[in-house]
Amino acid sequence: MDRATKAIRRSGVRLKSLGGGHADLNMVISELKDVRQAAKILMQAQNTASQDMLKWSLNGENRAIQDVASQLAELNSLWTEVQKEFTEHLKDYKYQFEVILEGERHVDQARNHLAACEQREMKIKKELKKAAKKATEEEFRQLEIKLMQAESAKDLAQLEVLDRIQENEALKTMRFKQGILKISEAYVELANKCAIIFGAQRDISCYIPDVEEIGRASCRERV
Repeated sequence: MDRATKAIRRSGVRLKSLGGGHADLNMVISELKDVRQAAKILMQAQNTASQDMLKWSLNGENRAIQDVASQLAELNSLWTEVQKEFTEHLKDYKYQFEVILEGERHVDQARNHLAACEQREMKIKKELKKAAKKATEEEFRQLEIKLMQAESAKDLAQLEVLDRIQENEALKTMRFKQGILKISEAYVELANKCAIIFGAQRDISCYIPDVEEIGRASCRERV
């Protein structure tokens, strides 16, 4: 992805976040999506290159290169499976932040509900102030009842906001810790398997004869 395309995409994410907020968190999710996509592209490119190298070797007459390329293709198949597993870990890692975002939205909903309750309370207080001058006793009493109900609804909404925030912060901490631990373990596992597979590739490459050995073998064949 070139810089211009990346800049446009990031701007798009921020624009989408204007209505719902949480631009930074949305950006994290978007970037993790790109990380997974880039990992899959790298995996596919490596696999294609390995298959092309095998095809090239088989079209030649160098038996040593053919044998090694064939074994490297088998190792690449293992490496491809390892990378596929890793991309699934990246998907799960992104999901943790999506759950965090969902929790933030629930808090937003609670806050919006509280704001609506506060506005209703203020509106009724204004009506009650006006009614003190011209409303009947019954009308005034009905407004007082509405005000009590509005105040009660506001108090409940405040408690809901506090509960939502407390619950969300606990969930956020748990998901963040779980995500970091799992992706760290996935990277360590990827590195260990990478060392094994490419250590084997290095050992296999040692079986390719040196140029001097090829020259001596060619001389013996001519004799």
